[in-house]
Amino acid sequence: MRRLALAVAAAALACGTDTPPAFSTGPGVTSVTTLGTSTSTSSTSSVGSSSLSSTSGGAEDSAAAGTAGVSTFDMDPVPDLGDVQPEGCKGKIDFVFVISALFTMAEEQDQLVASFPGFLDVLETKFAGFDRHIISVNTDEKWRGTYCEAPEHCGNNGNCGPNAMDYVCGSYADTVFKCDRTRGAGLLYNAGPYATNHVCELYGGDRYIIEGETDPDAFACIAQVGTFGDDPPLADTLVAAVSDELNGPGGCNEGFLRDDALLVFVFIMDNDDEESVLSAKKVHDAVVAAKGGDEHAVVGLAIIPQPPEGEPKPDCVVDDLVWQQHLREVVQTFDYHREGNICADSYDAFFSEAADLVHEACNAFIPQ
Repeated sequence: MRRLALAVAAAALACGTDTPPAFSTGPGVTSVTTLGTSTSTSSTSSVGSSSLSSTSGGAEDSAAAGTAGVSTFDMDPVPDLGDVQPEGCKGKIDFVFVISALFTMAEEQDQLVASFPGFLDVLETKFAGFDRHIISVNTDEKWRGTYCEAPEHCGNNGNCGPNAMDYVCGSYADTVFKCDRTRGAGLLYNAGPYATNHVCELYGGDRYIIEGETDPDAFACIAQVGTFGDDPPLADTLVAAVSDELNGPGGCNEGFLRDDALLVFVFIMDNDDEESVLSAKKVHDAVVAAKGGDEHAVVGLAIIPQPPEGEPKPDCVVDDLVWQQHLREVVQTFDYHREGNICADSYDAFFSEAADLVHEACNAFIPQ
């Protein structure tokens, strides 16, 4: 699958175990749970084939007491210490959202916004008591409000257009810094059409959400990325987001990635990732290396175009299966993975059922 046809793009401008069992999801959501297996279900409209691609070890018997007059039966019983294996993933999960802000994502931004309450409900019900980090990262190595400041918007009209009327022209001077222009860094100021258009002030002062955050709009603030982004290399962005450079001391995402936490990444994109230069294997290896080489420490999720099925859905981008989607290749390299349909009216069902897979992976991941 390759890029959208120009006609479609123009129209868009107007807008555990190691191998968990597969299970089907609700309409518009596809379920993939084992390496090398992909099952797709979606509600779609058609796009030309040139547009998209898609401990044991056995305890030894006691020896006889070596001291005369002492019997093993005279000893106090060994106390029951219970299961000494630590709880799976120790209740810690790091969520990385890698979301396209290309102009074609206008409709999907609405669907994503509609899904925020459902995602928060999943966090509060299915991950109650978990220590969670949540980050939404920059995918194009720029601050998107630059377009708002251009002559055709703030320069001549004093605003950023009808879909970004709440953007404050000139507000960037004291609020935009190097990390706001760094690929893979956590987003705090999403600007442009369909974006948050103000700086997100998160509890703890980091570029990601941590436990203790009380603002119910915090996730929407960082994840409502808008549609003023460049064509993004999402796969390469994921590698940058989990790199030592960004997560180590002094990095933009310092402290986000934790050795003893399960890593869950989520790609959200309505066209193929043609800009990434890293192969699926190299992305996989880099992410696993960031988790200390533990294959069970990662869950890969992707909300991307799916093959057409049933009645076409207007303005829906589908996978014509002519080319393998790069993001699909990436997520399928991980034992725990799942896909959702970018055309779904809401992503609530995807987030809810993906949470079950995350729990399964959490049970299999035992931090060292």
